[in-house]
Amino acid sequence: MLRLLGFFDDFGYSGELAAGPLLAQVQASGEPDEARMVEYLDTGHHLTHFMAAGVDVLSGEAHRHTSGCSSLVTDGVWVWRADFAHYLETYHVPLPAAFAARVRGLGYRMPPLVGARFAPLYDEILAGFGMTGAAIPWDAESVRYPGPRTVPTRAEFIARARGERPAGPWGKPPRKPRGRKR
Repeated sequence: MLRLLGFFDDFGYSGELAAGPLLAQVQASGEPDEARMVEYLDTGHHLTHFMAAGVDVLSGEAHRHTSGCSSLVTDGVWVWRADFAHYLETYHVPLPAAFAARVRGLGYRMPPLVGARFAPLYDEILAGFGMTGAAIPWDAESVRYPGPRTVPTRAEFIARARGERPAGPWGKPPRKPRGRKR
């Protein structure tokens, strides 16, 4: 059975799925290995892809997971929203001890989850969230392993959103965005 991670009331989930209000979980600092936990969350396997865009529910600002923020992601045991990594790195929400132990035990590497192992998880999560899907014939033999994905860091996202050039190995700081010529 899949375990839920970071489904806060603020996202509109029912009482049985929700983990309480996000504001009540905000902390001043996180675990010493929080950055590695964020990387692990960023590389999860997508169960669903939703095109909805959302903003940070506390600040109202866009973030690096704004696009598709409510998509569901898993590691085969835990399920979280695609934007949970943002809330972990920004607000340092506490992680369940069982989740943290699993990630550390895996060496912060996402385990493969394809074919025959993915199908029952997909069906379970659809049922758990009250979604119904068409019966998809799962063929474990024809499934391809996905290539590695890169997700921008928070600093890279902010620099890109502001139109700044990131500092390079030459040691120059990011330059100011150019103004429009008239």
